[in-house]
Amino acid sequence: MAQAVKRVSTTSVNWRKLADRLTSEHAAELNRLKGQNSSFSAVVNQLPADLPKYDFAALKKEMPGHAAVLDSLQKQYNAIKIPYGAIPSSYIKEIDEWIKYNDARISLHNDKTADGAVEAQKVEEKWAKAPPVEHFDRQHFAEYFPHLFYDLRYQERIPDPCNIGLNETPQLKERFSDYKVLRRADKVDDH
Repeated sequence: MAQAVKRVSTTSVNWRKLADRLTSEHAAELNRLKGQNSSFSAVVNQLPADLPKYDFAALKKEMPGHAAVLDSLQKQYNAIKIPYGAIPSSYIKEIDEWIKYNDARISLHNDKTADGAVEAQKVEEKWAKAPPVEHFDRQHFAEYFPHLFYDLRYQERIPDPCNIGLNETPQLKERFSDYKVLRRADKVDDH
């Protein structure tokens, strides 16, 4: 186990901090990831820190006909250097871009949350000033539920009890804003 310490990276995942940043919907995925990480760490910790040593001299004595091949294998085996923990620069660049993207997403989420809290505060203040629902009259309905009730005294709306969207287009309002628009020039009121 002491030999395998070299293999293990000095930085480890702070699972508690990660769990605090995630929502409860992702708890199962986080537990699965923790399980995979611990099983991988167990496998890595069982392996020796260095590559196993082979006695190529003894192999050459046993197989003298293959000495040239064994020399070539020995050179290749001794040339193997596996840098543990070295991440290629292209991956580091990709990771940095991903971090910037996620930081922007987190910033946007925080801004939306702050704006939502301000809007919720406005709604709470509006309803804190409202009279009890039992005391509402027609004027209160238009004031507190303008999307359902309308007051034609100050709102420029056409009554739309069936919710077919009469107020969504300006054509209907323009047509009926002046009653003379419907008169035809060929019709004459002379009788």
